[in-house]
Amino acid sequence: MNSLLSSTDLVIFFGSLIAVMGMGLWVGRKEDSSEDYFLAGRKTRWWGVAGSIFGSNVSANHIVGMMGVGFAVGFAQSHFEITAIAGLLMLCYFFLPVYRKLNIYTLSDYLSRRYDDRSRFSYALIMVIIMVVIQMVPGFYIGSRSINILLQGDTGRKAVAEAVVSEGGELSEIKILHGGEQYGSAPQVLINNQKVDFLKASLTNGQVSKVELTAPMPQAYLFAPMAIGFSGGNLENPEISPGDVDPLSYRLGILIMALVTGAYVIIGGLKAVIITDVIQSVLLLLAGLLVAFITFSQPEIGGWASLMARDLGAEGVERFHLYNASNHPDLPWTGVLSGLMILHFYYWGTNQFIVQRALSATTDKEAKMGIIAAGFFKLLIPFFSIGTGIAAYYLFKDRNLEVAQDAVFIKLMTELISPLGFGLVGLIAAGMIGAILSSLDSMMNSAATIMTFDLYKKYLNPEADDRKLIKMGRIWIIAFIVMAGLITIFTMDPNSKDSFFLKVAKHQGNLIAGVVVAFFLGMCWKRATAAGGVAAILAGVLFSYSIPALYAIFAQGNPALIDLFGEKLNFMHGAFVSALLSAVVHVVISLKTQPDEEKGKLTWIGLQIFSVHELSVFIKTLLFCLLIYATLATLVVLDTISPTIAAWIGSVWTFGCFYLSAAHKAKNAGVKIYREDRLWAGGLASCAIFMLFYFF
Repeated sequence: MNSLLSSTDLVIFFGSLIAVMGMGLWVGRKEDSSEDYFLAGRKTRWWGVAGSIFGSNVSANHIVGMMGVGFAVGFAQSHFEITAIAGLLMLCYFFLPVYRKLNIYTLSDYLSRRYDDRSRFSYALIMVIIMVVIQMVPGFYIGSRSINILLQGDTGRKAVAEAVVSEGGELSEIKILHGGEQYGSAPQVLINNQKVDFLKASLTNGQVSKVELTAPMPQAYLFAPMAIGFSGGNLENPEISPGDVDPLSYRLGILIMALVTGAYVIIGGLKAVIITDVIQSVLLLLAGLLVAFITFSQPEIGGWASLMARDLGAEGVERFHLYNASNHPDLPWTGVLSGLMILHFYYWGTNQFIVQRALSATTDKEAKMGIIAAGFFKLLIPFFSIGTGIAAYYLFKDRNLEVAQDAVFIKLMTELISPLGFGLVGLIAAGMIGAILSSLDSMMNSAATIMTFDLYKKYLNPEADDRKLIKMGRIWIIAFIVMAGLITIFTMDPNSKDSFFLKVAKHQGNLIAGVVVAFFLGMCWKRATAAGGVAAILAGVLFSYSIPALYAIFAQGNPALIDLFGEKLNFMHGAFVSALLSAVVHVVISLKTQPDEEKGKLTWIGLQIFSVHELSVFIKTLLFCLLIYATLATLVVLDTISPTIAAWIGSVWTFGCFYLSAAHKAKNAGVKIYREDRLWAGGLASCAIFMLFYFF
């Protein structure tokens, strides 16, 4: 095995795993109450909230996957990080004050109090599906695949070929586009992912040099589309292709991750999760920054400024732009400024496994400062991950290296990091696996919290004491680990080339549009009723799955619509339309049903989170800010001002708005302004606005 991990690397890597598991077991050794186990005793400091939120959010895909996206597509993927700041601030100042004032364990408890148990059950079901199937399964997949790639090292690359068809519809030639690397035996030729026996591949120096017809082509293939592929031929294992992950090692990786995370989460609860998340967040940041520093230090790159100048120069491909056309299949600008915001409001404001960290904070102020600090960490990802991918594009181009998108990270490790030694590969591997574990442990704990309180305590054993609640939580964690592990093994291909970051976001988007509407209208509109709430949640799922199909029907023979939004409706557009329609359903049904006056008090105004005047001032300020941002964007598009000038104007204006609010709060509280969290929130928001314009 051509492993990238030396003996020193292995010691650092496995030592980190053992240390993290040991720390989790030690800090969570005495969990006496359900509040200790599920909310860390509500004693988490701001740095614990920040580290746990960041660690719960990031994964190995933020290094490996986003680096590949930066390499192939560019900076547009950064929207997932930059616009997340809006969701974090929404949690900080709008959602979290409600949750903490009501002293809840689960967010479904808020829906139960504001609406009824139908909304509670619907939300709980959606969240468990998201956490266990949509989040944990890809987490196990990415984690096992990533660590196996590091352990096996560079095992080559699969060949690429295309079919040349004659006018008579027959296969006339197989054109080799790339012969692959490190083949040990001739691979099996595939057509449309099916093995065929009338084509045979030949090798020359470990590469596929030609593919020949060994028998007449069956009539079934006449005039049929033919996608040529290859299977097998790996030097170590002939059953898999060069560069592929061995299926047995893949399953073993899943088992190890399940055992490591399961051990400290089952025993230690949320306190163990938070402490280990902080450690793993530090490891991830060190790993990401280390890879970025070494890559940007290469003489071909010459630092960030030189890279940007080159990318925007004559030979550049302009990857440092955030905005794609509205009909872009993956990241349309209209989608990232509409539907992606719905996803952010769900993920950061109404998502159990993120919000639970803030609920565990000692005070409201500690919770807010932790959320804001996590936001600053989020803004580092575009630079050390996506930016490094762009740097890798030019680096490999200068060194005449042909590298596939999914192989960028491993090639950087092979070319730049591994030769340096000093255990650096082991440190980076520890950061990657730490990122995966910190996401998995958070989802295990939060899913168990929902099932324990919203199913077991609510319906099965309302009188359950702390001992029984903790026991039930541990049982659910074991069940979810087994379930997610088995689903991963039997359904996820360890050698898939799909972008799982976008795939996960798409599946989440199909489930959460109505959830966001139910929470938002429940907090801002006292007339919202229980029937309207559950109808919005269910309608959101229905709309999300039906709208793309309806769009496809309307798009047929409609070139204007296709030119505007593409042949297929992007999932972000779908999420936005679904949210709007769900809001209409909520309002209509609420107006036709009788409201509950007591439940109608569980709003921002009813709970005295805001006064009517404060809410009015905020809405007017927000609308005016959006008008300014739209004006600046228009001026940039018209080349009236440069993106840099727009970035400075937008960021200074944003910070000024927050500064005035912070100064007013600080004066009323009699404290220095730097102690007011809104000042730091203003710094975070202004940084995000600056990036949105600067990389226009």
